[in-house]
Amino acid sequence: MRIWVCFIGLICVVSCSESAVDEVPVTEEKKSFVMHEVSEMSAIMQHMYQLNEQLKERIESGEELGSYSEIFERILEAQMTNNKQIDDFFRVHAETFLKDQRSIYENPENAKDLYNEAISSCIACHEVKCTGPIQKIEKLYIE
Repeated sequence: MRIWVCFIGLICVVSCSESAVDEVPVTEEKKSFVMHEVSEMSAIMQHMYQLNEQLKERIESGEELGSYSEIFERILEAQMTNNKQIDDFFRVHAETFLKDQRSIYENPENAKDLYNEAISSCIACHEVKCTGPIQKIEKLYIE
């Protein structure tokens, strides 16, 4: 008789624990992701950043610099974020940056100093127009 009572008690415990699991609602949490659309200007600047990272490595290792990429010239006409317009401030700073960037390839014997000037030109514009990437750009400097 005791064995039957223990057996019935065990069945009750198992059946209670199964029903408790069944009663817990299963919720599926769905997170929505917002795709950030990158402007043409942002895409060009990200590409320019990569080109300058490569240029920095070549200057530091004493390798041949290669040639100036025409992608830089596209900053004068690219569509900016949130349909902002290219204004005189941006245009002046962009022209200065382009002059500095070209001078690196025209005077490879002074590449390090000219390269750092070009990076300073980037930062000078970003201090007013778009401060977000300044810390990233600062990593491009050659010490």
